[in-house]
Amino acid sequence: MIDVSVVVPTHDRRQLLPQAVRAILGQREVAIELVLVDDGSTDGTGPWLDRLAAVEPRVRVVHHAQPRFISAARNAGIAHAAGRWIAFCDDDDLWAPDKLAAQLAAMRAAAASWACTGVAVVDEALRVVGHHRAAGGRVLPGLLQANRVPSGSTVIVERDLLRLAGGFDPGLRGSEDWDLWIRLAAHAPLAAVDRPLVAYRLGRRSLSMDVRAMRAGREVIAARYAALASAHGVATDVAGHERYLARQLLRAGARRSAAAIFAALAFRHGRWRELPRAAAALLAPRLTDRIGQARAAGAVPAAWRREVEPWLRPIREAGGLLPAQVGRWADAVEQAT
Repeated sequence: MIDVSVVVPTHDRRQLLPQAVRAILGQREVAIELVLVDDGSTDGTGPWLDRLAAVEPRVRVVHHAQPRFISAARNAGIAHAAGRWIAFCDDDDLWAPDKLAAQLAAMRAAAASWACTGVAVVDEALRVVGHHRAAGGRVLPGLLQANRVPSGSTVIVERDLLRLAGGFDPGLRGSEDWDLWIRLAAHAPLAAVDRPLVAYRLGRRSLSMDVRAMRAGREVIAARYAALASAHGVATDVAGHERYLARQLLRAGARRSAAAIFAALAFRHGRWRELPRAAAALLAPRLTDRIGQARAAGAVPAAWRREVEPWLRPIREAGGLLPAQVGRWADAVEQAT
């Protein structure tokens, strides 16, 4: 009997995907199936997934001949899922081996029907460079202000609640996860496991680098839930979202666009502390980004580093390969690649 269906959409991530697959199939004490949705990949991902499914009975593969983008891909995975619980993972993120078991225990204890975890932010070499804490309870007012769920890869939700709230909105190309979390929170409280059970890879290819889509998504969400936000006495944190976009642009090397947002935060929103950042982003973008990352890395609690390293280090040392102890399918898939 399947406890949890894990839905992973993927597009042209053949080199990174095996690490995510390894972490998911290595979950302990939980009966899972892994539903992988190949969203029109052209880098050999599709054939690799078919070989994986041929040797690993827990894997199901859905193919899209053309990209339908992340919301439609996730919805397709949900449609093929058989478990009572649905968990989501991005194709470049990683899980601790007890991630799902810890969430199921937390939901049982709180009589909750969805849950998230804390996040260790890692760079492309899988070094911890930041973190996000997880908070639960009645989170709707906070979510109407900003996306306070640390990452979509942390979320697990009961199928009945997901059906009640509806799936991901295919019309959104940015912030589509935030939109769903608001609808879930409108129906049920959130259980949070405030531990670093997900490694969120901070890479230049991240979907969150699509600033136009992210901004458009925020504008849709602000309009869609304006009445609900007003009823709770809150409003969307536009300035906070813009600062997040500026930092993403800075990391991607788009210094002029990042500087323009920092300047706008100062002059339009009265956040005058951002004005020096505008100049720094324009004149020394790499240094400014390094300083910001150093501060984020320095803020990671020592206890979180101690917890994450034992499960992250083997993945880092494997260099993207699939060690034999992960499962009987590992050698067969690697030899067929």
